[in-house]
Amino acid sequence: MSVKKGLVTCLAIAAVCASFQQTVNADEVSAKQYTSSTVNQLVSGVKSVSDETILSGRLTSPLVAGETSISGKALANAKVDVWVSGSLKVSVLADATGNWTAQVPALVKGQIVQLHSTLDDWSADSHRFEVVDKEPTVITQLVTGETKIAGLAAPNSKVDVSVGGTIQATVYTDEGGIWVVKVPALEVGKTVQVTASLGNWSAESVRYLVASKEPVVISPLVEGETKIGGAAIPSSKVDVWVGGSIKATVYADETGIWSANIPALVTGQQVQIKSSINTLTLDSTQYLVVDKTPYLLVTLKAGGTKVAGVSAPGSKVNVWIDGAIEATVTTDETGIWVAKVPALTEGQVVQAKANIGGYWFAEVASVTVVK
Repeated sequence: MSVKKGLVTCLAIAAVCASFQQTVNADEVSAKQYTSSTVNQLVSGVKSVSDETILSGRLTSPLVAGETSISGKALANAKVDVWVSGSLKVSVLADATGNWTAQVPALVKGQIVQLHSTLDDWSADSHRFEVVDKEPTVITQLVTGETKIAGLAAPNSKVDVSVGGTIQATVYTDEGGIWVVKVPALEVGKTVQVTASLGNWSAESVRYLVASKEPVVISPLVEGETKIGGAAIPSSKVDVWVGGSIKATVYADETGIWSANIPALVTGQQVQIKSSINTLTLDSTQYLVVDKTPYLLVTLKAGGTKVAGVSAPGSKVNVWIDGAIEATVTTDETGIWVAKVPALTEGQVVQAKANIGGYWFAEVASVTVVK
């Protein structure tokens, strides 16, 4: 058995022990010299003490597409071979603290990176790490009621999962970059964003929108509209049915949002959205196209406590009485809304104002309460 310079000195052993938080008695270090067989024994002991430390080499830099530098930790003074997709790309030496850095050709998503460490006659292989996209991604369906989220990020990175702008879970990815967390039941309209970090590196995902299990329309379904948009399961196929036939087929983006161009809508037409992904198929409710200008359904008489009307399906309606908002309601899929208000008095002026998402607005003509 050959040993570098015949012996591994007590100084090297001390460095190994310091690197892996393993204690060696002072008299043993000062009085003895160690062969590489003793290194093997120490290494075996360290393995049982710390699951976090990978003696064969662990990564301290992100394995993401486009990176040309890889850094990590290994046994002090060990040689580290960096293999990418079965090909040896570079060999480097760890310093006295176990740190090492290697330059490699730009990494490509899906490549497998593995480290091989040697020190005298000891050697070991690391996990097989997979290169992922630079930005973390969510790979599960973000729908209302879901309590588990999974995705991909740089292997061994810390992942913070935010829902509605608040961090709800923190987890670490495995060697394949996969992470899974449990969160409070998701709600429609909330956003989900993932932040991955490793050392001084960090990256954020896009903002994903939580969708209902069934697809929904979130644009105004009114006479003359030629564009329709909504939310569905991210990446699902969306068929837009108008008047009983398909008028457009599109795909929801990674946040679940979709939009389609269609022939001008006509009052009274029915609109339904059908989404599909893998073997899952979901249908929306049936919406009714209404007039572009909202209107009231009842005559407003003194003493009445209800105001009703028609506006774009899914729109929010504020009922104004003498310049102040007295009620806020949301229209159903047919565009109908009913609001309860304080008892009306003769001469009061009532107006309903509708909006969708702060980008579409419509008003009912002012109506005066009669006796």
